Amino acid sequence: MTGERIFNVFLYFDDGVAREYGVRHHRVRGDDATKMAALAQAVATDHGIAQRFALPRTFTPGEWAAQQRLGVNLGLFEGRIDHYRAGPEPLYCLTSIVDGVPRAEIRGGLGPHQGDSVGEGMPGTMPDWLVVYTEGDAFRFDKLINDDYFAAIKLLFNARHIASTSKLLMSCIDTLAFVEFGDKRGNFVEWLNTYADLEPVGVTADELWEFRNSIVHMTNLSSRAVLAGKASSLAPYIGSNALIGTEPVTDLKPFNLYTLNLAVIGGVSRWAHSYNRDRSKFEKFVERYDTIVSDSRVAIVQTPPPTAAS
Repeated sequence: MTGERIFNVFLYFDDGVAREYGVRHHRVRGDDATKMAALAQAVATDHGIAQRFALPRTFTPGEWAAQQRLGVNLGLFEGRIDHYRAGPEPLYCLTSIVDGVPRAEIRGGLGPHQGDSVGEGMPGTMPDWLVVYTEGDAFRFDKLINDDYFAAIKLLFNARHIASTSKLLMSCIDTLAFVEFGDKRGNFVEWLNTYADLEPVGVTADELWEFRNSIVHMTNLSSRAVLAGKASSLAPYIGSNALIGTEPVTDLKPFNLYTLNLAVIGGVSRWAHSYNRDRSKFEKFVERYDTIVSDSRVAIVQTPPPTAAS
């Protein structure tokens, strides 16, 4: 018996983009651990001599990491390895080759790369948000954004910390805009115009952008555009909506912070439903949200007990 046919599969990233993959096969006897060890040992030589093929679509490293998080689509590779007569569930070792150098992370199989491990080179463990907020076939966007933002926003609001509530609410919109549209100019305004109904608040997305610039960066109400007379100076308040639409007695334009909070929550609901209409968005969502830090996700590191003083 010659052993099972197993595969080293490589994604070649050059100048930040993968356009090709490579395949190198081996026959190895033993259990899965023995086979994976053999593949890992062969990576250093295999990646330079593997047979290369064009990918059906290109990837950045972040996009590839997101696909691994969700489970690698075997269709990326199977069209070119059929002639190896691989079994129905062949053993793989997937390795990224970045500008000719193998990445340290080497793993096998095509299933979702999820769990409680911290990133490469980092000590400890932390909950995997993708696991925590997945219930059956559904992903709970509402619980994720509530735990990461609105739980703290509610605490600050109930304590009447208006400036701090405003800062965190603006930061929440920043995050949602980045996750939806990427790090591009105008994403804050675009997210609000796309998903939030600001009519009950009596302000525009452009006005909130200027408010965000001043309250987050300087903790005041005067952004550069406001000082130049190009935008209204917004002033948050807590109370009834009686001030909305009234003639301001000063240069400040008041808005109800609670009403804005409701508008953003409604926007989050519409944003979440957009993934039902276009499920292809989820891969980019995972890529970007993997970079977000949160109070609910902290690394637990086991430290050795102190030694007795000599």
